Amino acid sequence: MTSLDEAGVDEAPGRASGGPAGRVVVVINAKAGAARASDRADLVARIRDAVAAVGTLVDIQFVEPKAWTRTLTGFAERPDVDTVIVGGGDGSVSSAGQVFVGTGKAMGVIPLGTFNLFARSLAIPIGLDETLAALAGCVVRPVDVGVLVDETDRRWVFLHHVSLGFHPQFIEVREAMPYGSRIGKMLASLRVWLRTVRSLKQMSLAFSGDFEKPRARYYQAAVTVGSFREGFGDFPHAEDLTQGDLDLVLLPARGRMDFVMAALMAALGRWRSNSRLDVTAVRRVTIASRRPNLRISIDGELRRLPPPFRLSVDPKALIVLMPPKPEAREGEPAATAI
Repeated sequence: MTSLDEAGVDEAPGRASGGPAGRVVVVINAKAGAARASDRADLVARIRDAVAAVGTLVDIQFVEPKAWTRTLTGFAERPDVDTVIVGGGDGSVSSAGQVFVGTGKAMGVIPLGTFNLFARSLAIPIGLDETLAALAGCVVRPVDVGVLVDETDRRWVFLHHVSLGFHPQFIEVREAMPYGSRIGKMLASLRVWLRTVRSLKQMSLAFSGDFEKPRARYYQAAVTVGSFREGFGDFPHAEDLTQGDLDLVLLPARGRMDFVMAALMAALGRWRSNSRLDVTAVRRVTIASRRPNLRISIDGELRRLPPPFRLSVDPKALIVLMPPKPEAREGEPAATAI
């Protein structure tokens, strides 16, 4: 772990006098690609300048993955820290959300991964220069998260999605392939997608709660925080994380060609308008299976968990640092900050 001990920052007053973010700690995943590729001294200087516009910098740390959760938990418990800005990919950001939800601390994001899905949902610009430049205009707001509870009552918070079926299978095969860069990961993803389609598997699932459906066969089931933005040219991410609901996205097993067409439409940014997907807004839903364990993706991290899975939305449970929403047009309610 590398710390900015020489920063010489005095203890700051409360959030109000320290800017919207108050007293800020920045924690960077030392193994994140963009962090490894940058000159560390230069990166520290740039982060220090960017944070000065929104709060009072207390510390910057570069943390190895094995110490990630422990380090964040320590900052969550410190009364002299108001905001923790985390730098990393989707897995690092999701695990940070697990730590900070419900603590009253604000979480900022410096997206340093391949897809950066939660950062996109917060409308944070992708690219280190763009992210740091946007930090000056960020405000503190609460957003929704999802909660998954398995048969043994173990609980996980998710920021973007939970998925079963094709997507976890795809991730498992891709992670076994070597790639050395962001572009390499994307190319590996394309090769794995084609390979996984050739061995397409089905699941038998039943649903209860806000969505009731008897047992049927699916290629994929996903639950997302908020509704994915419609439109071509971007990775799937939520349009708004403050609506207080989840989307249940189902791909029924109707044959390989139907799967391919559904995936192509999704790649074009068609989600709710995708006639091959069944999309329903829910606040809580239970997914049941006859299998003792299912492979599941929680924000891109793979686990094997025992069903049934009880999923629900926890409205405005996570405080984040994000760009302000655009001004509401006439007739629309204005956004409010906390």
